[in-house]
Amino acid sequence: MFHKNGIPLYTQLKNKLLKDIKENYKVGDMIPAEIKLEKQYEVSRITVRKAIEVLEKDNVLERKQGKGTFVKAHKILYDANSIGSLTQRLAKQKDIIKTESLHFLIIEGEHYVKDLLKCSKLLCIKRTRLLNNVPFALMCNYLDFDSVPNIEKNFNIESLYTFLKDEYKIEFYNAEETVEAKNASNTEAQKLDINERDALLSLHRLSFDKYNNPVEYSDIVIKANMYKHKIILSNDRLSNI
Repeated sequence: MFHKNGIPLYTQLKNKLLKDIKENYKVGDMIPAEIKLEKQYEVSRITVRKAIEVLEKDNVLERKQGKGTFVKAHKILYDANSIGSLTQRLAKQKDIIKTESLHFLIIEGEHYVKDLLKCSKLLCIKRTRLLNNVPFALMCNYLDFDSVPNIEKNFNIESLYTFLKDEYKIEFYNAEETVEAKNASNTEAQKLDINERDALLSLHRLSFDKYNNPVEYSDIVIKANMYKHKIILSNDRLSNI
């Protein structure tokens, strides 16, 4: 099954296990015992143990004493210090992100985002997002309807921000973002395959163009157990010396 190509056997097994986990297991599933993996992949117990240890260090697997080894919830690292869509950032982490559902909603009545974007008609793009085939986020992106004509017919890629830049010359230069904790509603729980009132993180982001005009507002909820928020802090007093 494995080849003598200079790559350690446990590394080859680790890569094979990782592929199998992504394709055939979901978070919380128990993988086969070491003795079964040893027979299945025709390798030694030491090789199996070493491969599993590496996957534990990579936060893919988790051993539970007396119970077995389980697939661990994968956390995305969201760098809040740079402009970019969630898709663009996850692509850098070599994660696979897909859209499970996509809906376009035109809003002509009163709505608080109209005041934020200074427009009279809104387009809301609603998406359920999968990370490595696991539902992890519900995304609502609001745009001035008149700035993105026919987007519902033309939008055909995973990254909305890339599409807006390429097709409509809409590019983001800075943004204001807030993050808060909340409990999942019944609807959110069903879409994310979790229990009602499970923990979610809610992100609200207003993005601006190079002229500091507001051009997009996003409202995103993400499973709390699949998310890490990275912020770089600095000492203003030192920067002024």
